[in-house]
Amino acid sequence: MLLNVVRTAVVVAAFFLTAAAGSAQAPPPSPAPAAPVAPAAAAPPAGAAASAAAAAVAGAPAAYATFIKDAVVQPGLITIIKKAGRVYLALTNEQLGKDFIETSVPSTGLGGIGPAPGEPYVAPARILHFDRVDDTIVLRWPNTISQTNANTPEELGARISLPGSTLGVVPIAAQGDGKVVILASVFLGDVANLAASFERVSRGNPASTYRLDPTRSFFERAKALPENDILRVSQTWTSASPPARVDNAPDPRSIEVVMTYNIIAAPHDGYMPRFSDPRVGYFEQPRIDFSSDVNPTRTVFYTLRWNFAPATPGQPSKATKPLVYYISNTVPLAYRDAVKSALLSWNDAFKRIGILDAVQVEQQPDDPNWDPEDIRHNMFRWINTSAPAFGAEGLLVVDPRTGEVLNTGVNFDAVVGLAGRIYRYVVAPARGLQSSAAAEKDFAVELIRAVTLHESGHGIGLQHNFIASRAYTAQQLQSKSFTSANGISSSVMDYTPTNLWPKGTPQGTFQQDVLGPYDYYAVQYGYGYIKASTPTQELPTLQRWASRWADPKYRFASDEDAQFGSGHSVDPRVMQDVLTNKPLDWCAVQADMMHSVMDAVANRFPSPGQSFEDARRAFSGPLNYYIRCAVMPAHIIGGEYLSRANRGDPGAPAPLTPVARADEAYAMQWLNKRLFSDAAWRFNPKVLRTLTYNERSAFADGAWVYNPTARHDLAIVQVANAAQDSALAEMFAPLRLQRIDDLGLKYPAGSTMTIGDLFQWTRDGIFGDILTGAIAKAGPVRRNLQTSFAKRLADMWVSPRPGTPPDAQALARLELGYLQHNANLGLRGKLDDLTRGHLQALATIASQALNARRTIPPSVPAFNFGGFGG
Repeated sequence: MLLNVVRTAVVVAAFFLTAAAGSAQAPPPSPAPAAPVAPAAAAPPAGAAASAAAAAVAGAPAAYATFIKDAVVQPGLITIIKKAGRVYLALTNEQLGKDFIETSVPSTGLGGIGPAPGEPYVAPARILHFDRVDDTIVLRWPNTISQTNANTPEELGARISLPGSTLGVVPIAAQGDGKVVILASVFLGDVANLAASFERVSRGNPASTYRLDPTRSFFERAKALPENDILRVSQTWTSASPPARVDNAPDPRSIEVVMTYNIIAAPHDGYMPRFSDPRVGYFEQPRIDFSSDVNPTRTVFYTLRWNFAPATPGQPSKATKPLVYYISNTVPLAYRDAVKSALLSWNDAFKRIGILDAVQVEQQPDDPNWDPEDIRHNMFRWINTSAPAFGAEGLLVVDPRTGEVLNTGVNFDAVVGLAGRIYRYVVAPARGLQSSAAAEKDFAVELIRAVTLHESGHGIGLQHNFIASRAYTAQQLQSKSFTSANGISSSVMDYTPTNLWPKGTPQGTFQQDVLGPYDYYAVQYGYGYIKASTPTQELPTLQRWASRWADPKYRFASDEDAQFGSGHSVDPRVMQDVLTNKPLDWCAVQADMMHSVMDAVANRFPSPGQSFEDARRAFSGPLNYYIRCAVMPAHIIGGEYLSRANRGDPGAPAPLTPVARADEAYAMQWLNKRLFSDAAWRFNPKVLRTLTYNERSAFADGAWVYNPTARHDLAIVQVANAAQDSALAEMFAPLRLQRIDDLGLKYPAGSTMTIGDLFQWTRDGIFGDILTGAIAKAGPVRRNLQTSFAKRLADMWVSPRPGTPPDAQALARLELGYLQHNANLGLRGKLDDLTRGHLQALATIASQALNARRTIPPSVPAFNFGGFGG
């Protein structure tokens, strides 16, 4: 498993989108690198192969003393030799077969359509061996997933059973003086499997596939340093028919990417891994433990963490290996102080556990010889792209054997610099304030500080925490003194929206710009001193430290528990971009406030002399905030509260407890009022008439380019229907339907909703105006919703998705019968042609589905019951 990119879906990145079906969810981070993956092209590129062949034909290796004549020799961890336009590595005999760590990181990006500069996630850090076989050196990535005791049958068995990977086989060019010399040509190939990234760019279209051109790949720089070697390679990737989305290169047929490879000696500094615990959110390094049979499974997990090595463990003392961040010279001057302050804030948490000066911050030296890609430098970068690729992301490079963090960093997308517009279009109108350049800058700086705190939290190993917002009340969040001391959530690892309250009410700080109680708690778990000589000896103390999950201030739940769209997630307390311990009430305030802001856009925008496109932006921002809250109550339907607490933890609740039926009914009423109703999507017509955009065309690449949006106005009907469909897709996902159908087996009748409730409540909310005749007054939003849901019911009956329970299929058929009957009854009234046509269409959808030939899924879906495996 590769360590997925740890990203923050900063609200700025999506702020100017015209529509959004719901809150964006970053892909869940995978625990850590495991078994190495061989590159797509194992053989070196043609040029490298030719060089290797020439050396082989030349016969026996040359004498080292003769070889280095007229060569440039750079002593370092591994000596680098440059000769006749080629780059060589000179390894000592003692280095053969030893553990090195190799990292593959792009130093340049693809402008927002692929990996960004500095991202270490193209390939994981891997153990690298240089093994001599006759007169060749084999470059290997050995398998590091297993854990065994040395010189035991278990070690032999793991070595035989688990495969490694071969990077290349290179003839020895010279030897002598205790050294062997090989061409570094292997690193001209696709070591990192960048081909996979380009395949995603081309979206699997073979005609648009990019391929590495070995004739245009070369070493830009090779540098030997005492602790590591840096190899920088310029690669050219070509496509005869590049995809249209690659429009940010001078010639998309040829894209240059610079890859940087760091080779370091694998640490052997006495670092002791620490076991992770699912009650506290650290990224994890999995190992398959063959050394013992006492654990329930073979897999053990270690926390990913930095090795601060305090001078006197257990007593307040300085870190001898501090985490030193370098602020890149690409970071705008206006934001550097905020970035530095946020990074240093983590010292407050480390000071509490006796580690002083754990985090330090320096400005990147203005020195061309200082290399930001050197793995010893932990960079805070500012990334400029033609299209926003992300808001911000934390970067981690770890030792695959232990989970020790070797390098970290933060990437900020330049779109974050536009955060001041949130103040202009949302905050100032909602609070009744006048916007100004100074106020917008202050808001942007506050947001940048908050995001820096979050991303640098990943750098010390912390996962997201999406249950943290439930720790505080609305009254607390409206208090500036409270939020200044405690934040707006119990953790900076949460995804928090702007803490915004209506005009005339108290207002706390807008952002999470201080560490919360969970952050201090988590730092203690990962870095607090425990007198022990093995990870196992630490377990009793760690168990005690992790036992406070029942306290809302210390709860943890991450990405895997916020996947509501698929039906996987069960606990509605685990939400992104909400606030307070009563998020439905908070969202009611937010939705009403945003509706008012949108209706009043014409009072503020555009200002005299400005384009009406500014009014479109001023409307779109609050609209996205509104949609995020409008779909949120769907998370509550059929929910259960999930506890991570262990048996015996103080105040530990049961692992699963139901969401009360009354709360689920209230959530459904919320959806009916603010998502499914016609009134929810009726805005000030005067405002809607102003939401146009500026026509633009350009002369680029020798051609006139004009690519307008489909419509000149804002497509409110389509935006509304997309949001409605998002909520319905979640509520009727097969996994969600299965869980609701099972609730009656776990809880007393009437304590929680049934699958019958789901269908009845939705029928009443979506089709309830047919028999009353109110449908004649509905607009296209309501009619489209009814048509879409009728088709969803038809699909559930005629061609149900795999995993859809039979009870749901039966109820879908029943609802189609009700719909056919009620639509026909509704047709008896005096109706206009549009309403009559709509009801006839609904009746036809139901009739055709009821009479269609069904695709019947398997009666018993395949299910993995687990067992005693690892």
